[in-house]
Order: sequence, then C-alpha cells, then structure tokens
Amino acid sequence: MTTLNIRKYLLVPILAVLALLMIRESVGIVKAIFSPTPPLTVTGNLEMYLWTAVGVGIYAVLRILMHKNMRWLEVFSHELTHAVVSLMMLRKVHSLKAQDNGGEVSTSGKGITRVFVTLAPYCLPIFTYFFLFFRPLIKFDGLWIYDMVVGITVGFHAMCFKTQTGNHQPDINQFPKAFAYLYIFSFLLFNINTILVSYWSSKNIFTALVYTLSSIWEGLTAFFHLFF
Repeated sequence: MTTLNIRKYLLVPILAVLALLMIRESVGIVKAIFSPTPPLTVTGNLEMYLWTAVGVGIYAVLRILMHKNMRWLEVFSHELTHAVVSLMMLRKVHSLKAQDNGGEVSTSGKGITRVFVTLAPYCLPIFTYFFLFFRPLIKFDGLWIYDMVVGITVGFHAMCFKTQTGNHQPDINQFPKAFAYLYIFSFLLFNINTILVSYWSSKNIFTALVYTLSSIWEGLTAFFHLFF
C-alpha cells in the first residue's frame, strides 16, 4: 500500500463525518421545503422546482432521441470538468480528447490537487452551476423557461453520474474505494443541497453556497463540542 493511499484511508473518518453533516443538512432542507415557517401548502413549496423537473424530463426524452450525440456530450463534459478544475487548481491543461466511447485529459501538476481534479467529474455539475450563476439576472416572466434549461442540465448531470460512477472508472480506482465513494457522496449531497436552496426566494447560487458552507461549519463546531 502506497503512502498516498495510507493518507487517504486516514481521511476516511473525516469524510464520514462530512457525509453525516451533509445528510443532516439535507434533512433540514427537506423539512424547510415541506414544513416552512410560516406554513404553506406542500404544492406551493414544490412549485418552485416544477419547471426544473420538466427540464429533467425533457433531457430524458432527448437522450432517447439523440443517444449517440448525448453520449458523446456526457463524455465531453467529463473531460471538460477535469480540465476546468485543473485550471482552478492552477494546473496547465495540455490536451483534451473526447469520443463517444471514452476520453482523456492531459494536465500538469500533482500533490494535493490530484484528488480534486481526478474525482471532479463525479462531484461537480458544471453546466448546472453555470446556468444557476446567471439565474438571478433573468426576468421573472421568463424564469420558467430558464428553469427548464437548468432542469435539462440537472438531468444531464444525473445521467452522467449514473453511467460514469463505478468501479469500472480508472479515476476512482486510483484511490481506496472507501475514500473515493465517501468523497463523491459528500460532494453529491453538497451539490444537491446547494441547488435546492438556490431556488428559495431569499437565495441565489451565491448565498446558497454560503448557506451550505455555514451549515457544515455549524455542524463541525457542534461535533467538536461533543468531545472538547
């Protein structure tokens, strides 16, 4: 077992705590949606996600009708996410190749950024975040159309996660399974929580990120106080 893998195993308990905190936050968000204060009807709370759900359905139909093109786009987004996170980590991207049966990205750099870059496609819905970034600028009358587009990206990334996440992936096999899947699961819940909160009338994608991070910090503080 390599030194790197030993270090990853040592991080498993920390990731387990973060995953539990994400579950705790998810429960709180679901309660806020279904049992808000002041009380509203369940239908009224779910209505804010209606057109996004329609967009998810539209992507499901598009994937059936345009399977080969959508398959290529899913591979391309996988490699693009590697490249985008590499740039965020100040790594140089040398090449990017995507085919409908696989792809490859060549980047420079190593060390602690390796895990962020390698597991990024299973953790970061880049197209959804891109469109949510501009959502606050959309006029209310056209917001339902825009939310359908957001929903298409949600459906797209959900399909990417379903088809690409597994033991068949070389990216995941580079790390101990417990570490890789806890890492992916924690980020998956983080993204779901952030996206759900970004639709609230008092929130957008920026304040939703702050909300989610603040909740994690509060949970970590409470967990720390249990022992000290």
